[in-house]
Formats: sequence, structure tokens, C-alpha cells
Amino acid sequence: MKKILVFFAAAALLAGCSKGPKVDPLVQTYYRDSLAALTARCQTVLDAAYMAEKPLGENTEIPGWEGYPVQLWEYHTGTDIYINEPKRGLVYMLNPSAEKLARWIVNAVFDATGALDAENIEKTRKFILWQSGAQFPVRGVVYEAMYTPGFYEPYVFKDGVTVYVADSTYLTVEKHPTDEMLEYYLTLTDEQIRPNTGRYARICSTTREMYYAAGGTADVGHSEDGQRSRAWLAEVGRLYREAWDSDKNFLIYAWAKANL
Repeated sequence: MKKILVFFAAAALLAGCSKGPKVDPLVQTYYRDSLAALTARCQTVLDAAYMAEKPLGENTEIPGWEGYPVQLWEYHTGTDIYINEPKRGLVYMLNPSAEKLARWIVNAVFDATGALDAENIEKTRKFILWQSGAQFPVRGVVYEAMYTPGFYEPYVFKDGVTVYVADSTYLTVEKHPTDEMLEYYLTLTDEQIRPNTGRYARICSTTREMYYAAGGTADVGHSEDGQRSRAWLAEVGRLYREAWDSDKNFLIYAWAKANL
């Protein structure tokens, strides 16, 4: 009898004190019946995370990210067409697990559309695969060959957003950062970057306009050049940390609301 009472007490506690927002019954059913399959597909997204090459250790003391399991990674690009050798990169990342990513996608699609349409779920997953490989750069350099095949251009990131280094000493004309530059990018503060930041937030290319349309209230500027306030970094970082302990990621939801 005592064991039965303990069981019911524990069940009541879990029902009344579960962490985070309440999950809709339809989403709960998806968790039960379909989450494993989506998690497997999300694993293919993480398998494409090209910067997750060589782990160099965990750092839980990065300013603003204290207590989070941020990993330092060393990686190399393919052979760059201009220097005829790979480029080395260093980046701190906080990438989700496959199941965490799956839960973020399910809730983003449901909250944005009111339904769990398989096509929308897959559209969101494939977009994240193409856009970022679910890689969230907390600090460091990200190489992308977006405009010229085989030319790996370095982009410096902070809090999931492209930033521009203020000190010209740490810029390179040939776009081939030295080891000293790579280390410098890992420790950037807001005071060491220019006021105008990049447009998009990882891991789903969320813009400031999507953020506002989804209900975001912080003043983070706008996407036009000269209006891309550094406040966007703090808000993106806050939202991503909030998502880390939740089944919902507002940044993905904002993209889904604008695109589904």
C-alpha cells in the first residue's frame, strides 16, 4: 500500500510540475508514434556537421554561456582553390542532439501551422540541413564556399550570428586566417566587433523581421545594412539557451511561421 501511495504522489508531482510549456496532445502523440523516425532523419543532419571534426574539449565558462556544454572543435576545409591546401578552423559550438532537434522541429511546425504535416516537418528539417547542419557557432570561424566553388571564405561568428572584427590587425586580405587570428576569434567580445552584424541567426537562418513577426519584442534592429544592431546577438543567444532546456526553439518557430 505504501508503494502505491508513493507512486501516485510521484505521478501527481510530475503532472503538476513538469518543466517548460505544456505540450499539445497531438504533439504528445507524435512523440509516442513518430519521434524515433524523425530523430533518425535528424541524425543525418548532424552527420553533415562538417565543423564537428576533431573535438578539443568542453568549455562551460564562456561569458554568457556559463554552464552550457560548449565544445571546441578543430576542423579543415577541402583544398582551397587559391592556396592549394585546406584551411584550418577553430570554433566553439553548441549543437543539439538528434532528438532535441527533432523535438524543436515538431513544435515549431505545430506552433506555426496548427498541424503536424509531414511535408512541413521535412521541409524544415531539410532547410536546417542545407542552411547549417544544425551547427550553432558560439564563437569562432566558419568557412563557407557559397559563391565560388572551392573557395572557402572565412566568416567570424558570435552567438550564432556573423560578426565583423573591428581590429584590422585580425583581418586578412587573402582570407586565410593565421592560427593567431583563429584564437582571437574564439574570445571576441561585443566591444571587439563592429556595430553592424550579419542578418541571419543559426540554426535556421532566422531574420530580425521573422523574429518580430513571431512576437519577438526586443529592439534588435532590422536587416538593412546599417540597422543590424548588435543587440541581435544577445537575443539570439538568450533564445538559444532557452531552447536548450526546452522542446521548443523560438528561432526555428519564427522561421516556420514565415515560411510554412
